[in-house]
Amino acid sequence: MLAESIFTTPLMEALFSDVTELRFMLAFESALAAAQADVGVIPTLAATTIADVCQQTDWDTEQIRQQTLLAGNPAIPFVNLLKERIGWKSPESVRYVHWGATSQDVIDTALMCQLKQALEQLRADLDLLNRQLTTLAHTHQHTPMMGRTLLQQALPITFADKVMGWLDGLLRSVDRLDRIMKECIVLQLGGPVGNAVTLGVHSLAIREKVATTLGLGTTKLTWHTQRDQLADIAAMLGILNGSLGKLANDVILLMQTEVGEVREGAAEGKGGSSSMPHKRNPVTSTFMVAIAHRTPALVASLLGSMMQPHERAAGAWHSEWPVIRDVVKLTAANLHYANDLIGSLEVDTERMQQNLKSTN
Repeated sequence: MLAESIFTTPLMEALFSDVTELRFMLAFESALAAAQADVGVIPTLAATTIADVCQQTDWDTEQIRQQTLLAGNPAIPFVNLLKERIGWKSPESVRYVHWGATSQDVIDTALMCQLKQALEQLRADLDLLNRQLTTLAHTHQHTPMMGRTLLQQALPITFADKVMGWLDGLLRSVDRLDRIMKECIVLQLGGPVGNAVTLGVHSLAIREKVATTLGLGTTKLTWHTQRDQLADIAAMLGILNGSLGKLANDVILLMQTEVGEVREGAAEGKGGSSSMPHKRNPVTSTFMVAIAHRTPALVASLLGSMMQPHERAAGAWHSEWPVIRDVVKLTAANLHYANDLIGSLEVDTERMQQNLKSTN
C-alpha cells in the first residue's frame, strides 16, 4: 500500500524485522545454554559452542520464513538450523540445543525483548511530547480563548487550560507505561507443557539467570496460555492512542476555517489539496486521528485471543503475532506525529480574541 509508511516508523520497522527477531531468538538460546551450564545441567563446552554459533550473523531468514508455513511456527525451523550449525562444530553438543525448552518459549521471549526496546523508545517519545506540552501551556497560560461544549461556544478559558487537559491524560499514560514495563515485560520459559519439569530441579535458577541475561522480568508460573500481560500492554497502548487522537481532533477543529485559532506548522508540499489550492489541510492531525481509529479493534483482537485452551493454543496464540506488532508500530507513529505537531504548532492569539469578541 502506498500509504503504509503513515502507520509506522523506520525504527520500529527495524526493531520488528525478521533479522531482529532472529537475533533475539539466538540470544534466548545462548542465554538458556549459559544458564544451564552454570548450574551443571549441560556441559560447559556445549554452552560455549551454542554461544559461539548464536553470534553468527549469516542466517537465512527467508528459509526460516518458508519452512514456517509447514512447521506452524518459526521456532521449529530455527532450532533445526541452529542444531545443524552446532553439529558442524561439535556434534556431541547438538543434543543440548534448546534443552528443556519449547517453541513458545523462544518465540514469546524474543517478542518480549522486542517489546522492551519498543516501549523504552515510546517512553522517550512520550516524555518529549509532555515536555513540549508543558512549555506550550506555560507560554499560553494567560492566552484567553473561547471554550466549547457540544461544539458550541460556551465560556472563556485559556489556551493553557486546553493544553493542560491534553497533558493530564498523557501523564497518566506515563504511569501506565512505567507499570507495564515493570510488570509485563517478562521471560517465557516453561518447557513443553509449561510446568518447567523438563528444565530439571534447577528450573527456577535457570529461569532467573536467563531473565537477567536478557534484561527481562520473571514470573512465578509460565504464561503460555495466560495472556493477560500481553493484553495489558495492548490496552495501555490503546488508551495512549486514544489520548493522542483526542489531542489531534481538537487541533483539527481549531483549524477549521471558521475558527482558525491554530494551524499545523507549514512545510513544503504539506497540507495542500489536489483540487483546491487555497486549502491548508491538517495532515499530521489527520494521521493521528486515523491511528486512534485503528487501534481499538487491534486491542479487542488481543483481548479476544486470551481464551486459549489448556497448555497450548492452536490459532489464538498465533493470531497475536502481527496484532501486537501493529499496535506498537501505530503508537510509535502517533507519538512521532504528535511531537511534530506540538513542536511546530502555530497559535493565532488574535483570532482567539476575535472569536471571543464575536460572542459579546
